[in-house]
Amino acid sequence: MRRWAPLIVPVLLASLWLAADTVKFSWVKIRRAKNDHSRLLVDKDGDLRFDDKDRKLTFRSEAGDDVAIGYDDVTKVVFERTSRMRGGPVAYLSLPGLIAAAQHVTDYWFYLEYKSGDHSESLLFAIPKSSSEKVVAKARDLFGPRVTMPEFDEKGEEIDPNALPDFKSKHTFTADKNNHPLPEVRAEKATVVVVCPALETRYTARGNQFKLHANDHVIAVNRAGTYSIAYLDPGKYKLVSQSENANGFEMQLEAGKEYYFLQNTFQGVLRWDTELSRNSPELVMYELNGAYHSEWQRK
Repeated sequence: MRRWAPLIVPVLLASLWLAADTVKFSWVKIRRAKNDHSRLLVDKDGDLRFDDKDRKLTFRSEAGDDVAIGYDDVTKVVFERTSRMRGGPVAYLSLPGLIAAAQHVTDYWFYLEYKSGDHSESLLFAIPKSSSEKVVAKARDLFGPRVTMPEFDEKGEEIDPNALPDFKSKHTFTADKNNHPLPEVRAEKATVVVVCPALETRYTARGNQFKLHANDHVIAVNRAGTYSIAYLDPGKYKLVSQSENANGFEMQLEAGKEYYFLQNTFQGVLRWDTELSRNSPELVMYELNGAYHSEWQRK
């Protein structure tokens, strides 16, 4: 045994040194385009690693969604929280599954922009709540001022749908899978961007409609996996997302500015419920790039 001691000790020290230089977080989800031929977003489970020795952030999954990004290539990091219903293929196949789906899930989003050759790319990760504080702390330590955590004063409140002047309006809907218009800044208008993320690609452009009211009128209509853009006169608005329920808030919109929202979905009685949230441009535009444009008209 003694003759092996000179070899064992260095190996153990090296193992401890490597462990200290690599931090792994399991049960992380990467949210990215399904494939090169589809913009729709899918979630894949894997391990997120911060490798300080090689100065790389890596993600690996059994599905082969491997990513390696150099620390020095990271240009922007945004951490944000949203709520939605629980997804997954078995969520609606049984009574326990329906009960689980009705529970609100908080997602801790980790948005990342980085240089890739002569252009910029972005990725979105969902971090388990149990790991979120450690991931944020690690990112702040590594990327410093490149990390932001936006907070908005607007919080969705439940509203009686029957109190909406345009509650009974009906609309046609088509998901445009070919054209993908992007929001633009208009000097005399406020730009409103609203996305209804799909939990699963099989729900895209299906299910009930989610209307967005601005004071007395519907200004956008989505289904899961679609987005809408509206241009409004500046002023104070009561913005309300309506499905089986209604949820929203008041806010002031200014000319020449853009405002970004998500119509988050939850299990309802007959249809999905909705909750409106104001979010960062980075998170909403990432979801928009993975969604279809909504073509809707009032009947």
